[in-house]
This record gives sequence, structure tokens and C-alpha cells, in this order.
Amino acid sequence: MQDQDNIRSGFNGTLTFGHRPALLIVDFQRGFTEPALSPLASDCGAAVLATNELIDAMRGVGTVIFTLLGYQRNLSDMGAWGRKCTSLDTLIQGTPTCEIDPRLHYDPATDLVLRKTQASAFFGTPLSALLAARRCDSLIVAGATTSGCVRASVVDAMQNAFPPFVVQECVADRSAAQHASNLVDMQSKYAEVVSLARMRQMLEQLK
Repeated sequence: MQDQDNIRSGFNGTLTFGHRPALLIVDFQRGFTEPALSPLASDCGAAVLATNELIDAMRGVGTVIFTLLGYQRNLSDMGAWGRKCTSLDTLIQGTPTCEIDPRLHYDPATDLVLRKTQASAFFGTPLSALLAARRCDSLIVAGATTSGCVRASVVDAMQNAFPPFVVQECVADRSAAQHASNLVDMQSKYAEVVSLARMRQMLEQLK
């Protein structure tokens, strides 16, 4: 996973997993997981099922937060991003594309849902304040896409001093090449990329 050129350049440190983690599930919504609904979607089935294992392991340890990317019908809240990604207009609030994938173990009684309009889960949302209020000391990250909203959220997590831990089996991307390259990039510079088995062990130690 590590890139040797980055290691030689000094990108060789590690992040310490804390005692008060939160789990951030980025945009595992139907518009990204059901290709029949949106051209943005891809087959995320394996990652969704792996994320259920992660959610189950997180219960009793910390907060579970879901994000949903979507826009008003007039798209007035999209900003400039729609000029680059023209299929974002399929993600309209109140439609099936902006629903949490029904396969996920979402619990409306305990889990938080944040709606966002840009790539990062931190941009224009109260995520940083919510994590600070819960004294979060590390952020576990799952979701879609690895090269897009996951990576943007990971970079902002680091910049907001919430050390991010990306669970490899629990992130997905429509591009295999971008998925692989962004895992290397995040591991080198912004996060710890860990296996689901390793993360489950880490969470079990906190119970």
C-alpha cells in the first residue's frame, strides 16, 4: 500500500487510533450504489456488505454518521461542481437517489444523517462541531467514491485534526484505477488505510 518514493520523501509516519472514534459513511446512497438510478452509480455490493460488518462492530463504541449528497430541484445549491460533473443533477433531494442504500444497517434511532452539496463531508455541514462535541479522537471512514467524496472527506478530517482511518473493503469507486491510486495516496499522506479485520480488532479492544 505504501509508495516507496513517498516514504523516501518523509511520508512515513503513522496515526494513532484513539479511544473515542466515530464512523463516517460517505454517500452510500442509492444514487451511487444502484446503476439503474444514476450514471454516477456502480456496483458497490461487496463494499456495502462489508460496511454492515463495520457498523455492527461500531455499535456500543461510538457515533455512526451517514452523509447524503443531493440538491434542490432548481440546482441552485450545486455551485460550480455541476459544470465538471454534469450527472450530479440526478441527485435530487427527496428522490430515491438520495436515500441511504436499504441494505445498510442504518438505525434511525441512534445514527446521524448529514446532507451535503459538495465532495467533503465537512464542507457546509456541522460535522466538525458534532465530532468535537463528542470528543472524537479518530474518524473511521467508509463509503463512495474512494477518489471523490471519500478522499475529500479524509483530507478535511486530517485538516480538522480528526485522524482518519479508511477501511479498505468498505470503500468503493466506479474506476478501479482511481480506487487503487487514491488508497495509496491517502495512506501515504492523509490517513491510515486498514483492513476490515484489523479495524474490527481495534474496535473490539474498546468495548
